[in-house]
Amino acid sequence: MLLLTFLCSFLFQNIPSPTTDSSFVINQINILGNQKTKESIILRELDFVAGDSIKKSDIDKRLDLTRRKLINTNLFISAELKYTQVSNNQININIKLMEQWYILGYPIFQIVDRNYAEWWQRGASLSRTTYGIDLTHGNFRGKAEKINLRLETGFTQRIEVAYRIPYIDKAQKTGAGFSFTYIANKNLAFKSLNDTLYYFKNFEEILRKRFSTAVYLRKRYGFYDTHTLELRYNNNVIADTIKKLNPDYFLDSRTTQKYLQLSYYFNYDFRDNVAYPLRGNRYELLINKSGLLPNDDINQLEISGAYSLYKPISKRLFYGLYLKGKVSFPERQPFFNTRGLGYFGDLVRGYELYVVDGNSYFLARNNLKFQLVNSKIQLKFLKIKQFNTIPIGIYPNIFMDYGYVQNSYANVNKSKLANKSIYGGGFGLDFVTYYNMVVHLSYVLNDRKERNFVFGIGREF
Repeated sequence: MLLLTFLCSFLFQNIPSPTTDSSFVINQINILGNQKTKESIILRELDFVAGDSIKKSDIDKRLDLTRRKLINTNLFISAELKYTQVSNNQININIKLMEQWYILGYPIFQIVDRNYAEWWQRGASLSRTTYGIDLTHGNFRGKAEKINLRLETGFTQRIEVAYRIPYIDKAQKTGAGFSFTYIANKNLAFKSLNDTLYYFKNFEEILRKRFSTAVYLRKRYGFYDTHTLELRYNNNVIADTIKKLNPDYFLDSRTTQKYLQLSYYFNYDFRDNVAYPLRGNRYELLINKSGLLPNDDINQLEISGAYSLYKPISKRLFYGLYLKGKVSFPERQPFFNTRGLGYFGDLVRGYELYVVDGNSYFLARNNLKFQLVNSKIQLKFLKIKQFNTIPIGIYPNIFMDYGYVQNSYANVNKSKLANKSIYGGGFGLDFVTYYNMVVHLSYVLNDRKERNFVFGIGREF
């Protein structure tokens, strides 16, 4: 009996089990519509090559994920991926692209306040705006290289030059770039008091000058992750007037601040659309060290991390979650380098009019949105294909946020919002259109029973 059992197991172990799913073999990949973009840039986004096998049950999902990656390069307005069967088990994959208009000159007209609610509260004055031009080539030489020149005047005088090349190696995993920035202000926020920024204006004197130059290397191992290492030199100068108004602007009554800065940034982005995602997730990590040399004017370490989740609940109903936390050291920091909630879009909605300074914070934002409209309008009288199709998306939404800022010196700036939980929420309407432009209209309220209408232009969190 033992011998019979052994023989049976030996005979049957080499018999292949029946397969439940057969595969296609990719015969060839055809790319259409890339008049300027090199094929190597497009092929870098594909997770398959000619000769690969793909399970028949996976083919639609694989093509959709590849379409998302191509759109998120910001090189194409649209991308269509289809396959045609050329034999029982062989297919051709056809990629049809519509390239964006890569050379653009944007007129700049923007507010300098943190958001439109604050700008409106301060009188909606045109003196609190900047204007100029932003010249961009988003696909130089067809290799996704980006060249940018930005010139501004008004509230802020600004000159910025930047260059980025996505790949400098044959494996197409390493990119590089550099930037040069000069900014001058005659109107300046010099401190926060009672969770409000205070400004000083002097038309006869430049109150602050900032110069920085940076170089960076970017590594992309997979399709969705990037690692960026940046070295930056900063040289900041303030007028004596600002030093007198706030001796802690640079700490210890300094009028200059010079230092080297080294930062590492990790980004894993698996979202369907970087401007207004409805599906996917994202992880971010930033480690930033300001002050590398003994004679640098600052010695500060900042670590922040963020997580985003976008999940469809039904065909038209979507949930979004954003979590972010930051810690920084030491506790006593220059006002200029201290950022809590209220800056760069990191805020509890309902608290648009406040800044909550501190060296550490936690933020949670929740969204529930409904896809009311998702269509396109054809403008046949326009002959330029990059502009004659207007995408229209309308999303009513409700939201609820939570935040907490830790500040060991809250008594100094008389903060009532630091070291306590704050809440805000409301409902709104989002419009998504040309070139990933997103317009937000919201009615917000917070736990202080304050209410406001908020207008904003920008990307979703």
